[in-house]
Amino acid sequence: MKMFENILLPISSEFYPRNAMERSVFLAEKFGSRIKIIYIIEEKTLEKADKITDVYRTHYEKEETEVEIEHEYLSAADRIIFDDAKEFFEKRGIDFQRKVVKGQFSDAIREEMEREHYDLVLMGFEKGCLLHYRIIDNSYAPIWIESAEKGREIILAVCSNLAPNLKVPEMGEKLSKSLGWELHMIYIVDMQDNVAVDGQGQRSGRKSESELIDAGKEFIREMGKKGIDVKMVKGSIEKETIRAAREVGAGLVIVGREQKRTGIMGIYAKTVRKRLVEKCNYSILLTN
Repeated sequence: MKMFENILLPISSEFYPRNAMERSVFLAEKFGSRIKIIYIIEEKTLEKADKITDVYRTHYEKEETEVEIEHEYLSAADRIIFDDAKEFFEKRGIDFQRKVVKGQFSDAIREEMEREHYDLVLMGFEKGCLLHYRIIDNSYAPIWIESAEKGREIILAVCSNLAPNLKVPEMGEKLSKSLGWELHMIYIVDMQDNVAVDGQGQRSGRKSESELIDAGKEFIREMGKKGIDVKMVKGSIEKETIRAAREVGAGLVIVGREQKRTGIMGIYAKTVRKRLVEKCNYSILLTN
């Protein structure tokens, strides 16, 4: 089956990630993908405008203001984003669709994914807007978050004792071959949560450091049979991933579903994914 056949490119009315659109062109040319752009007029923007002079306006005036704001955003979408899309896609013969919706960013993406199947969600990253990224915890499709930082043609695939380690190696291999990029893989032994996660995503009981290292060595042996070198490191998933990405200048970091728990009660305080999206300066592909 072809990778990334249908790509969803969501764009917020508050943030236009032109680099994500450029990346979608790159992927469409590599994989023959179809692109669907959804431009999301954020309701919170309309709500802010509604509150500014709330006391002084009639109900009719409020509705009129909201319509004017929506019209401004639609005009901006036509002038900037959809004109860019024509420039990027039509000239290269790339199949794309466009759609405008009103709502909350993550909710609009989820609703669109319920209506149509996508193989990849591609979006840009804006610091300070982590609410945009609620979708990363419950998406059935991989999510590619394009960073402004341009890395080298290197893929960093991240595995650990806290993930199933099935889709990340597979995705890393396929993308490396398809894109012609160099593949680096690391296995992180994270003792902040000293359990092992199996292929079904189930957590084990507590394990010793030597047991976790032995499991990592077994994973490295299996990858070696495929001709893939894996470097083992010890430390927190977040810190070691960012350190390794910086060392190789990764153009893309692939991360799986780490089941890391933190805190006294052992709860998922803030997911590894959200921390990496917030702190990593390189593009990230989150597998489902």
